[in-house]
Amino acid sequence: MPLSPDGPGDGAAGLSAASPGLALPSDLAAEFARLELMLGATDSPATNPARLGVKAARLSPVTGAAAASNSFAWRAHEQFPAASTIKVYVLQALMERVAAGEMSLDSELTVNAVDMVTGSGVLKALTPGRRYPLLDLATLMIVVSDNTATNVLIDALGVEQVNDSVLEHGWRATHLSGKLQVSAAERDSRPAPSLTSPADLLDYFARLWAGELLPPNLTEACQRIYRQQQYSELGRALGHDPYSVEVGVAPWRIASKSGSLRGVRNDAGVFETVDGGPELVVAVMTKGCPDERFHAENLGARVVGLAAAEVHARLMG
Repeated sequence: MPLSPDGPGDGAAGLSAASPGLALPSDLAAEFARLELMLGATDSPATNPARLGVKAARLSPVTGAAAASNSFAWRAHEQFPAASTIKVYVLQALMERVAAGEMSLDSELTVNAVDMVTGSGVLKALTPGRRYPLLDLATLMIVVSDNTATNVLIDALGVEQVNDSVLEHGWRATHLSGKLQVSAAERDSRPAPSLTSPADLLDYFARLWAGELLPPNLTEACQRIYRQQQYSELGRALGHDPYSVEVGVAPWRIASKSGSLRGVRNDAGVFETVDGGPELVVAVMTKGCPDERFHAENLGARVVGLAAAEVHARLMG
């Protein structure tokens, strides 16, 4: 019997657990359950501290929208710590302001020493006091997951405005809690994690690729940024070779955004064939993994890659 450990759908693309195609085949459900145990480094579901969330769908070759009849979900509507996947919603809010004529991607912002924070990115290692175009800051935020660039953009946009954009699009499991890598002392309390879900991330990427979120020029700008992603786990079990993509000899590529915290590994994006063939949008999220290392062989990163490979084989194979 098909299984689907998922709640009711709330994304604007309408890919709910009750939709045709979202009930998992029993063997795929068993594989996700096995991967969830692997993620928690345990043999017992009752004592497993970890959770795996997956949503995947083929994109329609006609409309570009996610097709419910070619999709899978596992804990897709549960909230997970977003880590750096929250940055996709910051990019969306920025591009909406540009589309409204309130900001320009050519406008520059100063990155001061006080803006520089720990974690991923390169701006923290560069000379403070320099000015950068909004387009460059947005690109750094996504392709090298630059936390400093992200915070400068959040300051320019406003946390409330980013969350307003999220709610307007129906991404109800998603919430930006504030700037990244900000100490508890600065926030007057323990920093709360920003949150999202596999369903919200899939809905975002599916609608962006379908051209539903932004004007064509800004849609293309976002897609170009995601295609330059430097950190991705989605293709690690599929032999994905980013350099072959860059030099134009790979048959397919991944446009995505990943995210990492201790015990958390996430990745979401689009598998594209370079010859214009079928496209697949995938979101994989984890939490509670006992492997807290920031390391290439982190257990959570491996599970993300294995889960993505499972849905890729079934929906693209």
